Amino acid sequence: MSLSKCSVLLLLSIIFVSGCTKKTSDQSPVVQQLNNNSENLLKDVNALLHTEASHIVMGNFTGDSTRQVAAIVEINKKEEKISFCLIEIKDAKLEKKNETQPLDGSLKDCKIEKINLPGISNDLVYYNSQIYFMGSNSGEVFSYLVDFKTQKTYYAHLVSEPRKPEYLYMSKTDNPEIRKYFIDIFRKDYPAFKITSKDRIIN
Repeated sequence: MSLSKCSVLLLLSIIFVSGCTKKTSDQSPVVQQLNNNSENLLKDVNALLHTEASHIVMGNFTGDSTRQVAAIVEINKKEEKISFCLIEIKDAKLEKKNETQPLDGSLKDCKIEKINLPGISNDLVYYNSQIYFMGSNSGEVFSYLVDFKTQKTYYAHLVSEPRKPEYLYMSKTDNPEIRKYFIDIFRKDYPAFKITSKDRIIN
């Protein structure tokens, strides 16, 4: 084989390899690693939301076939404010679709999970701050059920004060399953609480 033919073949090989390398690098690692590397997904979600830390759960939060992630983000650590974001995984990209208003809560020692309720076709995000106490030995728990399909956030707030019964406030809802869920969850830890129609604020 002549020197000129070898040079042509070598040049074609370099072009082919560089073309393949470019194609691979253009592919987002998010979808490729969803099933086996949730740590990388968390990093990509944090980069998308411009946050250092979040908590994520995967599910079907709008009732369609789109792959989705719900991310709970601490937007103000000092004032203990969080928000819930819906993120779609589509065409090898992450895209933020929806976000709640800032809500009372913290990512520290909280409980977050995906749940299903009878009569609701899509997954809901459940958040519970777990109880924390003030200097006066008063304590409170913030809890949310987020429905991204209807774009509604349901709220429950339990307050515990010395020498008083625990009081549970729940936001209004036409869905009895949501109200029942909150009551059943809180009854496990606070069997004697009373339901109140007015939210109580601890000073």
